[in-house]
Amino acid sequence: MNYYDQHLHTFLSFDSEEQFENYLVNQPEFFVATDHFDLENAGTGFKDDIPDYTRLTKKLAELNEQYDTTFLRGIELGVVPGQEAKIQEYLATHTYDLKLLSIHQNGKFDYMDDIVLTKDKFAVAKMYFDQMSEVLDSFPDGHILTHFEYGLRRFDFTPEELENHFEKELITIFKKVIQRELAMEINAKSFGRYQNEKLYRYAIPLYQSLGGKLFTLGSDAHVAEDYRLLFPEMAHLLREFDVKQLVVFQGNDRFFTELP
Repeated sequence: MNYYDQHLHTFLSFDSEEQFENYLVNQPEFFVATDHFDLENAGTGFKDDIPDYTRLTKKLAELNEQYDTTFLRGIELGVVPGQEAKIQEYLATHTYDLKLLSIHQNGKFDYMDDIVLTKDKFAVAKMYFDQMSEVLDSFPDGHILTHFEYGLRRFDFTPEELENHFEKELITIFKKVIQRELAMEINAKSFGRYQNEKLYRYAIPLYQSLGGKLFTLGSDAHVAEDYRLLFPEMAHLLREFDVKQLVVFQGNDRFFTELP
């Protein structure tokens, strides 16, 4: 099995219009879209953004008849403390092969909203990491912790600032990730658009020093041309830290593949 993109979006996400077929020109052996699930989404006027499971099921059935690709069901779960029971209730009746665990917003604002620029960057980062730590305790589902630095993207943070101000919080977070056997994602948007490679260079060896071994690459594509975005560059970074394998999740099973 070759490694395949485990973080991308289609028209079933509130912030994408992409069609499955446009991704499939790459003829992947496996394909999984991880469309957004965000309750009371601060980024869309506090609406519940839930991907249409019936449309997903129908679409995958159609694609199965047209392509040799193996299709999996995926979802990106944005979790705010207090929403856990409602999310778990939904998941109890909707089956997914891959579940990404994300922190996007705190019930008042998305961490990418302009309002964060009116706040102290260290206070926002503390709020974000504390929320992530709480969710790792309170929400038991998921396979991959995505873009660990999402809440820092609107600011210019250095590795030294993370080490001096938030190493304690990150150690706590990574210990929980390891205990739960979640994977740490290297996110292409973080790596490229938001120029946070330097933060991964700090976080990866910290995670490894605690026993972390599970890594994934995710393009976080919202358009088909970003499929497998920056995979060679991100794989090169992992090789610098002697990472030789990536993990893929398919329901209760996980498989290891060579770096692309």
